[in-house]
Amino acid sequence: MFKKKNKSSKVYEFWYLFLLIIGICIGSGIYVKNQELISQTKSPWIATVLWLVIGMVCVISIVAFMEIAKSTEKQGNGTVSNWCKLFINRKFASFVSILYTTIYMPAYQSIFVSLTIAYFFVFTGVTPNPAALLSTYIIVGLLLFVLFAFVNVYSANASRKIQFLTMFIKFIPLIVAFFAGFIIYAINHKTMPGMGLRPNDQGEIVSPVFMNYLGGMGAILFSFDGYIFTANTQKSAKNKKVVPLAIIAGLIFITLFYVLMAFSLFLGGDGSVQSVLKTVFAGFNTNPSPKAEKAANTVVYLIMFFICLFNINMFTHFGTSNLLSDHNMKLVYLKEGKASFKTAAFTQAAISGTFYVALILIGGLSAHGGWNGISTVAPEAGKEAGYLTGPMFYVGIMSSVCVVLIFIVISILMISAMINRKTQKVKVDKVKFFWPAAIIGTVFFLFFTICGLIVFLAPQLLDPAGQKTKWTENGGMVFTIIFLITLVATIVVWLLQERMFKKYPFKNGFEGEIDPLMKVNNWMAAKEAQDHKELKNESKAKIKST
Repeated sequence: MFKKKNKSSKVYEFWYLFLLIIGICIGSGIYVKNQELISQTKSPWIATVLWLVIGMVCVISIVAFMEIAKSTEKQGNGTVSNWCKLFINRKFASFVSILYTTIYMPAYQSIFVSLTIAYFFVFTGVTPNPAALLSTYIIVGLLLFVLFAFVNVYSANASRKIQFLTMFIKFIPLIVAFFAGFIIYAINHKTMPGMGLRPNDQGEIVSPVFMNYLGGMGAILFSFDGYIFTANTQKSAKNKKVVPLAIIAGLIFITLFYVLMAFSLFLGGDGSVQSVLKTVFAGFNTNPSPKAEKAANTVVYLIMFFICLFNINMFTHFGTSNLLSDHNMKLVYLKEGKASFKTAAFTQAAISGTFYVALILIGGLSAHGGWNGISTVAPEAGKEAGYLTGPMFYVGIMSSVCVVLIFIVISILMISAMINRKTQKVKVDKVKFFWPAAIIGTVFFLFFTICGLIVFLAPQLLDPAGQKTKWTENGGMVFTIIFLITLVATIVVWLLQERMFKKYPFKNGFEGEIDPLMKVNNWMAAKEAQDHKELKNESKAKIKST
């Protein structure tokens, strides 16, 4: 009576890939970066247009990555590092791998570790003194790094199920906020600024300056980060012809979703998911009673606490898998006989934990914005959020800057792919519209990344005329020093690794993989083991029944 779904059909595979791409790309960026965006652009209109422009550049550039990803369609791992090895050279690829291990993954893990702690304080209503706050960030933060490393190593199935649960927890508040923002504005539009300019901390409305039109790049790139890996869906697809359509359709949908989401959040609140959800839980009242506001805050910040907590699990897994995968591709040195998921997990945890503590200490002990180090005075009731996030100031900036650095690598990779069209160094099937996609993607991404770096290194450029803050006092100088030291440290680690490669060379050189059968993804290995166990139990049950 009912036809069984044909999983090999073109329609089924299109929708499967379409939904998979949405799941890959729509993440936590909109939760944690939209307010950073408005603080840099000063205008909801500028911020929303930037979502659209950067999103469309991602849609165009993915065509170039469809050709790049064909290089690992039959063998090898589809990672940025491995693509760099194929299209550029092994040494640059090893540097990119170190960049991922020492800056990118630690920055992502650190932002969610610190936000987990901050949201815990906000929803519980606890406001410790500066010294206690800084100590909590360090001690609890390190415990979270270790905890999720243990979970991923010794309970991979639990880690995988946590991530599956996170998908639902992550999307439900987004869907609610998406529709609620428009409803809130429709009900309260007479008393809300809508898409108009927002007042600053002093209650003044200031017109944007030139650099505000170029600000916010890092925040948006953070939200689109990982989009290039959608090109890897070509590898497992049975109907190859539906893949380009599914990828492009998925990325267009994501871009439109982010643009409409930005509209909704700016119309219904201050640009953050939290502000819209608080109004929802307060009965769509923008001026709720103190009791209703407290209840709404508790619910919303509890949701945000769990989203950030579970994202630590996700990036712990990604960081570990990426490190082990790059080692298997002979890009990262791990001591012979020690290359296991356990070694990779605790190595990444140690690196990320050190990175996190360093940034928290600098952020907690230095002055920036309304935070004055250990001498900071506890805030008035209702203004705790800015105080509680004081120590994580540089963690937030570095999480955006690390994405800017990766997009520079992505631009270099596209340039190399264009050169490959001439040299044919890597044999890949050619993709239609590669040239315009690669040229447009490279030019715009280089422009976006340069603007993003300038804004973080010289934040005074975003200040209105006549109100410029000093570079030595606004966090710009301290961050520039952090940024340079981090880059230098990465280069030093890379050079030391090159020395280890010479001292302990691979048996067959740098070509190919160490072990084609190596399990670099603990979730996949755990799922295979579970399926095998269930199949074995079913077989035993059948034998007993006969």
